Amino acid sequence: MTTEVHTGPNPEVLEAQSRVCTGPHQSRPLGLKPADPQPGRILELILRSVKGELPDAKRVSSIQMGAFFAAMALRRGFPPRTRWSCAETEAFERNRAYLRQSLPTEILYLLNPSSNLKAENEQEAVLLSALRKVLAGDHLGYGETRRMCGVILGGRARAALKGAALIGQRMNRETYDEARGYLDAAFDPSGVVELNVGTLTHFGEPYDGSNRYFRPTLFVAAVRAALGRPTVLHGVDGMPPKWGVTDEQILKVLGANVNLSLEQAGGLIENPRVGLAYVSQRIFSPAAYASRELRAHIGKRPPWSATEKAQQLFTCPGENHMVVGYYHPGYEDMFLRLAADRGLNSGLVVKGMEGGSSFGLRLGKPSDGERKAINNVRGFRTGCGRTESYDHDVDPAAAGFCYDSQPRPEAVSADAFAREGCAALSGQRGWIYDQIVLNAATKDHLLGFDDDPSVAIERARDAIDSGRAAGRLNAYVDASNEVAHQALRNPRGSAGPRPSVISGDRPV
Repeated sequence: MTTEVHTGPNPEVLEAQSRVCTGPHQSRPLGLKPADPQPGRILELILRSVKGELPDAKRVSSIQMGAFFAAMALRRGFPPRTRWSCAETEAFERNRAYLRQSLPTEILYLLNPSSNLKAENEQEAVLLSALRKVLAGDHLGYGETRRMCGVILGGRARAALKGAALIGQRMNRETYDEARGYLDAAFDPSGVVELNVGTLTHFGEPYDGSNRYFRPTLFVAAVRAALGRPTVLHGVDGMPPKWGVTDEQILKVLGANVNLSLEQAGGLIENPRVGLAYVSQRIFSPAAYASRELRAHIGKRPPWSATEKAQQLFTCPGENHMVVGYYHPGYEDMFLRLAADRGLNSGLVVKGMEGGSSFGLRLGKPSDGERKAINNVRGFRTGCGRTESYDHDVDPAAAGFCYDSQPRPEAVSADAFAREGCAALSGQRGWIYDQIVLNAATKDHLLGFDDDPSVAIERARDAIDSGRAAGRLNAYVDASNEVAHQALRNPRGSAGPRPSVISGDRPV
């Protein structure tokens, strides 16, 4: 799929979108305070963009207009606190004539969803059929969602309508059937590759990365590989809105090949000297990856930004497990149901740092009936013909990790995370070492690999202190490059040894 290129986005309108393009209890009306984005100014920027009076870099894009006006249409039916403000009503009334004269027909339709809009082609007709329900606050079935997403990801339809559908779905909060539709539109379940391993665990982290806390997932995967527990990671190089540090960025710093096909990655997982692999969304779902620009212009995470963390790329005839991080309440039930319906042996959802699955080194205020604490876990595991469920907070102090607060890295970058993670795998003690051990051990205990959490901790430490975890990460970097160059290598010679990723306490 060729990525569409759009003007903008306009930062002032993005700020307005960040306020109004949320749900019935989170939306914030414009113009309540002098420091708020003013609705009159937002409409002025939109009208000037339509007339071509703004430079491309500051022009409000069609996607932005679609998202903004879809949000305004939905907010007419919101509770009083999140419904239109007086300032919004006055601004739209004052500009009514200008809007009718200047806006494209698809934007006018969003302002009045009860009107009719003629589709430009069959694919857009599919999108419009779904959008009519979305703008009415209704939900879609699995098939409708999958067809709609197919058009958004690769079909021919006006950009404003794509932006409107994404924001409308987000504001309505997706149902379970809609979540399955997003997942399967991005990656057809028939493409899942079966591997010849005894166990397999998928880790699902936010695709937009980390920009406040260390991201230990890659190094946890190396520890698990050293313990004979094959692990799958997936993600992207960078993604809005956070554009944070991702596992793909860290792997690139370490010199790994981040362009593995599913078959190549599967071979490395099956390799007894490796036992882990990373697959980029660029490879397994290029259409979903190409939608990054849509994500940058709608100003909010699209509905599938949550569900993509639960993507399953591989399966094995033995035990299959999945670990997913979340932040917003309600998604934990959806993730666990997805895992159970797929027949996985265990599913674990973590309210971790920055919406990921990473446990922090300090438990703050414990969970109560209304809120879940960071480090709260919910999950299930099956064995001996029965299923065990759990829901509790993970307190690092109970495992001997006593911190007054969660440490913050001095630098947040892929280079810094690669350097510090490799130092920990080389045996350098400190909070990053502790965080890797805590996450590897606690997750394996919860997934059912180790009955005794203290034994799990000792095994994780031994995997690091013995050098086996570092060896697995080294082996992965080497092997990922070897499979990529295999067809080009001289069969009589050797490409020569690659430098070790880990030497002493830092990558070289």
